Amino acid sequence: MSALSTPQRLVLVKFFTDGLAKLREDELLPSASGEMPAGSRMPVMFGGRLAGWATMPKPSKRAAFVSDEKKLLAWAEKQYPEKVATVETVDITDDVLALVAEHLPEAIIKARRVDPQWLSDVQGALKDHGHYITAKGEKLTEVPGITLPEPNPPSPRVNLEDDAQAVISAAWLAGEIPAAEFLALPAAESEAAA
Repeated sequence: MSALSTPQRLVLVKFFTDGLAKLREDELLPSASGEMPAGSRMPVMFGGRLAGWATMPKPSKRAAFVSDEKKLLAWAEKQYPEKVATVETVDITDDVLALVAEHLPEAIIKARRVDPQWLSDVQGALKDHGHYITAKGEKLTEVPGITLPEPNPPSPRVNLEDDAQAVISAAWLAGEIPAAEFLALPAAESEAAA
């Protein structure tokens, strides 16, 4: 067999990178979530030697965020008007930039907004407990304008040992790693005919 050219090697790297990414997404991640308990850390051996560790993190918590400020403000003004304040901001126009030193009163814009500390408390409670208990004793599991998406499932992490290359290379050369099967490569014609 002759040595591969650089373009051939680049094509092979792209082929294997894309194939391995698809294998990871379509087969390995779903399989890992079924075989590896959340919070587990497992040693990975080849040829009786430690090559690395596979870890399945615990699921991340959901994070609440404001998805519709107008909807949230309308709800808060109606239900909790004491938690809404009028704030003043400056509309930065070319005129204002030129006259900022003179404090143009017509540049001041009044706007209503939800108290940031209360909003942080509501979002934190929804994230951590799935509900917010109001001062009136109401249990809110949903707040208009705030979204609490489902978290992505955890994805396993792999940490290789310092000598992982030597361990995996030795197992590969000893025929202990069925690379063609793992990569789902078709058998060579001479192998298929046999």
